[in-house]
Amino acid sequence: MDAVVLAGGFATRLWPITKKRAKPLLPLGSKKIVDYTLEPLEQEKRIDNIYLSTNKRFKHDFQKHIEERGYQKTEVVIEDSKKEEEKQGAIAALYQVIEQKNPNSSLLVAAGDNYVSFKIQDFIDYYQKNSSPLIAAYDVPRDEASQYGILELDGEKVTDFVEKPQKPPSTLAGIAYYIYTKEEIQLLNKYIEEGNNPDSPGYFIEWLLERQHLRAYKFSGEWFDIGTPKGYLRANKTILATKNILENTETTNSELKNVFATNSQIKESSLNNCIILENSKIKESNLKNVIVDGASIENQKVKDYQIIN
Repeated sequence: MDAVVLAGGFATRLWPITKKRAKPLLPLGSKKIVDYTLEPLEQEKRIDNIYLSTNKRFKHDFQKHIEERGYQKTEVVIEDSKKEEEKQGAIAALYQVIEQKNPNSSLLVAAGDNYVSFKIQDFIDYYQKNSSPLIAAYDVPRDEASQYGILELDGEKVTDFVEKPQKPPSTLAGIAYYIYTKEEIQLLNKYIEEGNNPDSPGYFIEWLLERQHLRAYKFSGEWFDIGTPKGYLRANKTILATKNILENTETTNSELKNVFATNSQIKESSLNNCIILENSKIKESNLKNVIVDGASIENQKVKDYQIIN
């Protein structure tokens, strides 16, 4: 089995912090976001090759990161895009990987900007029970269900899938973890050749359900779609679990909880669940659920999932 990690987006909902950084390479605890996907894939013996799909703009950043982490199975595959306007979509990127690498067995596909608490080993074990295509599924709050592709099930069998419905029929979201057999890989070629939507993987799932049986791997625990400041900070809070990670950061007379900070200064301030990126200076301020990127803040009170740049 091979794996594809999709990491080619430009993360416009997290601008400005992702204008010069790939979202999967943002810090999350002691690692980068993408490491929570790549590490278990590297360790799983049933995974032979890992293809990380990204764009031309961030290819060198990913190649450097893979080298620094010592990943042995992971290879960067480059999409034909340098900016948001040129981006063809996740399904188009997956199709490009398949065309270049021609995987000859089943294929695990995962988003490089998700955090999940389930074990990759358990996901593959579940697939191998009967080797039919598989999608991971997670129960989300009712008021958030319209943001995701929503599943309906009969037992473990998927009976319906709707991408971001206005009136969700359930709260069971299909998340960006899939395993496809060789047959679905061939059908993906047909999907693209027919001119179908090449963007979100959910559109392919909708199309596929009309032709194939699909099973759901339901899991509990934690899942974070790190696409917005709120999602990023929620994940930060869970990973840090009341602790702090301070890398080359000077702190003076400050109260910190769930704070990640790198190459910054924090003086006489109170910070709760904050991500402080390079060259930030915070003095005499109270911050909660805030991302600071290279900004100077003095005598301010800021909260509610904001980015200060």
